[in-house]
Amino acid sequence: MATTTKHAACTHHQTAASEHEAAAHHHREAAHHHEQGEHDEAKVHANAAQAHSQDAERHTKMAHQHSQK
Repeated sequence: MATTTKHAACTHHQTAASEHEAAAHHHREAAHHHEQGEHDEAKVHANAAQAHSQDAERHTKMAHQHSQK
């Protein structure tokens, strides 16, 4: 039972990391698109991309911790 729970937690964090990486990619593309004229929008998307990238890193670390236990 404990192994299954750890595996589920690891999988959850791996999935979350992937989702945040995808969101970061989306925001990076949007920021690049807005750089052509709407600099305020570009900054908003750049900040969102950075936040999602940090969340992805955090979930990757958590997944690694769960896989080690």
